[in-house]
Amino acid sequence: MLSGAPTSGLLSIIVTFYDETPFLRTALRSIRNQGIAQLELIVVNDNPENFSPEDLSDLTDGFDARIIHHIENKGLSAARNTGIDAANGDLIGFLDADDYYTVGGLNRHATYARETEADITHAGCYMGRTGSAHGVPLMRDEKLHMRQRVVSGRMAADEAQFIVSSWSSLYRADFLAKNDLWFDVAQRKFEDRLFVLNTITQAQKVAFFGAPVRVWRQRANSISSTVTTPDTHLLQVQLLEKCLNHIKAETKAHSLPQRYEKRELFNCVSRLIWDMDILPCLAAKDPAYDDMGQRIQTLLGDASFGHQIFSDPMVAATSRVGMRTKKGKITRADFFELHKLWREGQFTQAHDIMQARAPKAQSPKAVSHKAKRLVLHIGLHKTGTTFVQHHLNHHRTALLRKGVLVPQTGFDGDKGIDGRPGAMSGHQGLLRALRTDDDAVWTALHQEIALSPARTVLVSAENMGFPTQANREEMIAALMARLGDYASVDVIAFVRRPDTYVEAFYREWVTSAHPSGARSIEEVLVDHTDHLTNLDAMFRPFEDITGQPVLLADFDALRAEDALWSGFCALGGLPTDLEGVSAPRYASAHREDVALMQMINMVQPSAKKRARLMGAFFATPNDSGTRDQSLLPPARRQALLTRYAESSADFATARGYNPDLDAAHAALEAEDWTALDHIPLSRLHATLDVGAQIMGETDTPQAHAIARPKPPTATSRYEMKIKLRPWAVKLIERVRRR
Repeated sequence: MLSGAPTSGLLSIIVTFYDETPFLRTALRSIRNQGIAQLELIVVNDNPENFSPEDLSDLTDGFDARIIHHIENKGLSAARNTGIDAANGDLIGFLDADDYYTVGGLNRHATYARETEADITHAGCYMGRTGSAHGVPLMRDEKLHMRQRVVSGRMAADEAQFIVSSWSSLYRADFLAKNDLWFDVAQRKFEDRLFVLNTITQAQKVAFFGAPVRVWRQRANSISSTVTTPDTHLLQVQLLEKCLNHIKAETKAHSLPQRYEKRELFNCVSRLIWDMDILPCLAAKDPAYDDMGQRIQTLLGDASFGHQIFSDPMVAATSRVGMRTKKGKITRADFFELHKLWREGQFTQAHDIMQARAPKAQSPKAVSHKAKRLVLHIGLHKTGTTFVQHHLNHHRTALLRKGVLVPQTGFDGDKGIDGRPGAMSGHQGLLRALRTDDDAVWTALHQEIALSPARTVLVSAENMGFPTQANREEMIAALMARLGDYASVDVIAFVRRPDTYVEAFYREWVTSAHPSGARSIEEVLVDHTDHLTNLDAMFRPFEDITGQPVLLADFDALRAEDALWSGFCALGGLPTDLEGVSAPRYASAHREDVALMQMINMVQPSAKKRARLMGAFFATPNDSGTRDQSLLPPARRQALLTRYAESSADFATARGYNPDLDAAHAALEAEDWTALDHIPLSRLHATLDVGAQIMGETDTPQAHAIARPKPPTATSRYEMKIKLRPWAVKLIERVRRR
């Protein structure tokens, strides 16, 4: 940028890359498909140790992108600076490699930026729900930045102080160069806020496009959602220092009114309360945090604000004071007291307040079934769970005669949500009741158990281990509390080869209209590989609660011997003299159909319509004649086996599951695998046929054509009302009660 004059009419978009391989092409495609004639696409590789020039060339194949490679990892700020320095356009924008632009969004944003000739042109974004292709406008954008307007004069637009990120704006290259504006390389993370403040305090004209143009993906393992460490906390504290000091300097120089400093101080205290998890470390007097505690006290200094701060329109629109949040409801009195305690270094007292305000789970009244045994079947996807549940349903009466209760309460029977042949949901009703705190269901369950003479209770449901939920340990603890106390608890599960389980899990997500079914398998694996291959982490919470090791069995081996039902009975200590039955097979979808349904999940936001479409689609047999294969190449599946061996092999072996990993690797080495490169026309037609029917439906049932006629409408404009005396009302009520 600084080596010469920028090219007029050229838009430079800088995409920084670290390891977002599954997402990069979507990001690049969203840029290319904008239809912008003069476009410069720059990709900065900030992970040269793991991605070579050849790797990036393959990843960007088909896109006219300039690739710049760092010699070593330097962090996001340095990567963006590299892009700025290399940019030739007179307009510059940023996009993270795991985000993307809406259709035509960047084009309209850039057009507006050129029309207004603003130094900074902001546009809103959609917040993508974790794992979903569908999102909602970012709350702050919706409250402050959805009105299209242009404001001239330094900091004449108060709302500019609350722009969330650098990538939400397009910048004039000459504006950045003239003011020597760069990202702070010392901020390897959380760099955006400082860059925003540095730029908006220098801009002479700021424009607001007034609509979202990009999607900010929320990912389980992104920079903004990973577990914090002392180094992370230090970067967060540094950011608060730099932002507040910058605004203080501008205020002192009379470039900004005093209200900007008050707002920034309010923002600092808010970040400490709601957005940072540093307080428990400070309260515990961790030596690694001594210096940070002193720096926070210095940061807050003796500055203060009174109740009038809440009259500031910008604060009023963004404040979380008095709202119910994940940290609880912090009142104004709490906010001022916390500010005082932080400023004085009274971190233990501040932590006590936060603990007192934290949401408390309502613990259900403990129900005791101490004379009975509970068998809890954790059904992993595609491990015969449906087959087993058909047997449990079929043998329910016979099992009861033998002392085993399969509760009717919460057992959904064959009410599969996607309508696919053979679907069986088991005790999914209990999991719904857990999520909704439906006391009535749990009361009914415990009444059924108490009234039954059976000494063993068996509960079976898929996904009862909540493998991909961030709060899974809380969910498991809540589930076990709801189930009550027993003389003993055996947690059992069938386990299959890790690589095939991961893919089966993904296929089930896609074909059951799950919100994450809009993502590719590689995108899902970025966030969930460890969740799905680490059996120790998956089952340890159950062991911590029951005090007993889980009992595992090899699904693949039992299936090969046609012994799933007998193997299940043996694993759970159930009667073994109940014969197997011819149960419907809940077949896994062909990879062609999985690819099609992924597309449906991407374009159809209505979960009800997706489920209806998939039910109709899977009622049509796949007659393409093509061989079903894995969605993943053999090398990728071998990597999953290696990850499993490192995290879980010893744990699983001690609990009954010991697959032959050497044989699995050898089979993958010899596999004749080809990538899915097209979808047969017959399956496309099947999708379009059912799609045309479903898409036209409404989500509410229509009245029948032969309906009861409405009573004639009165033509008179007069009406008569009769108001009864109190004694008459009482008399009528007395008669009704009889």
